Amino acid sequence: MTDYFELAELADRILAICDDDAAELAAVLDDVDLDVRTELLVSDFLNAYQVFWYFYRYEPEILASERLMLSSASSLATAAGVLLEERDLFEIRFRITDAHPEMVVSDGEAVLAVFRGAGAYRDAAAWADSN
Repeated sequence: MTDYFELAELADRILAICDDDAAELAAVLDDVDLDVRTELLVSDFLNAYQVFWYFYRYEPEILASERLMLSSASSLATAAGVLLEERDLFEIRFRITDAHPEMVVSDGEAVLAVFRGAGAYRDAAAWADSN
């Protein structure tokens, strides 16, 4: 585990280099030691949008982007994760489990489906639309 203050200094340096460019941030994070990167991706030093971009490398829907930007990356490490969108009776949430990104479809109480991989967000939306 990296010292909190060292992690904060590293995050500050990385964010200064990237100047709010999510694509640049992802490129810089690719070069960070895996263990340190894993800590950063679920820390209070990044927001959930930056982590989403790191894993998926594309822009989600506008409302989902705003929700992600307003949520700390540390929220992703919880079982609930961050709400991306609601589709009819379903919620699609983004979370990190064991250093792996997941899209979770729930009914607001129980997890109904979990998707991993590059197409997880689209797969979760398709599942919600078809059920």
